[in-house]
Amino acid sequence: AYAARVNKDPDTLSYDEAMRDVDREKWLEAARVEIAALEAMECWDEVPMSSAKGKIVPGTFVFRRKRTPDGEIKKYKGRFCVRGDLQDKEEDTFAPVVGWSTTRLVLVLSIMWGWVTCTIDFSNAFVHAVLKKPIWIHLPRGFISKYGPKTCLRLKRSVYGTQIAPCLWYECCSSALMELGLKKSAYDPCLFYKHNMMVVLYVDDAIICAKHERLVDSLVKQLQEKGFTLTREGTFAEYLGIRFDKHAD
Repeated sequence: AYAARVNKDPDTLSYDEAMRDVDREKWLEAARVEIAALEAMECWDEVPMSSAKGKIVPGTFVFRRKRTPDGEIKKYKGRFCVRGDLQDKEEDTFAPVVGWSTTRLVLVLSIMWGWVTCTIDFSNAFVHAVLKKPIWIHLPRGFISKYGPKTCLRLKRSVYGTQIAPCLWYECCSSALMELGLKKSAYDPCLFYKHNMMVVLYVDDAIICAKHERLVDSLVKQLQEKGFTLTREGTFAEYLGIRFDKHAD
């Protein structure tokens, strides 16, 4: 137990830790932003507990200081997660994750070919996918009920933490990329490509490598038109907290 406390990431906090932290107001604002975003996506309906047709599962907040590769604080992030470990077991929840060998290959090819690169972050990625059947959860801490006590939330979208969320998100995003003309690699299901572009999908982060900047702009615009909320994070030089330096020699 002592070792676990010593090795704990100081930038990742529970709800109770965040409320005791010097940055308490920033964490409260992060929680408000998260709840507002989930409500804007119409992720749930508040209903009487008596109407739940299954187990009512608790949720939890996870707070994190997101930093640049140089260590500067970039964002105070609050994520509401369902306790999927307390759900009844789903039948099929597998979702692939890109191999690092694929990521390295795409990096090398983009440098060799002189292609432009862009990393993007899908905001509240999982909730873009619609649940195939509802899940009932308790109200999040800090959530203001519209109807008083003895209510719960009936989820309509795959909120983080639900067992099925990664699988549904992968299906949702990969389908959108293929609808936009990209093919899925037979060797890595998280690599999508066409003759002038490659896209690597790593959960809710993606790399776009393309022959021209306008191709990147076009793909980002098309994804936004499909309803995806995303942020352009910069080039491949900084990806998943790793920094790449390019030298002429």
